[in-house]
Amino acid sequence: MEFAALEYTFFEHGFISLLYVSAAERRTGAGEMLLQYLLSICQTPKLFSSTNQSNRPMQALFAKAGFLPSGMIHNLDPNDPEIVYYKAITARGSGVIDS
Repeated sequence: MEFAALEYTFFEHGFISLLYVSAAERRTGAGEMLLQYLLSICQTPKLFSSTNQSNRPMQALFAKAGFLPSGMIHNLDPNDPEIVYYKAITARGSGVIDS
């Protein structure tokens, strides 16, 4: 099972607040497909998300999809800063994603 939440409350830009792939479906491409889908439907020219510094698999997924680090937030989780990621989208809603 996989699901995600895309919202527009992050400074009026798209923000993936949740992306979940069950343990049985991890490393099968499910997360990448879900992330690409969210990129294709995002209605703003910028899409953001975040993950903890300790979450290496999610960081690798963001990198593979062309997201870039955009900043870091300290003091949310003890000793595990949140890394904010960003990706520019050129043709909103058309499925054409800028790398």
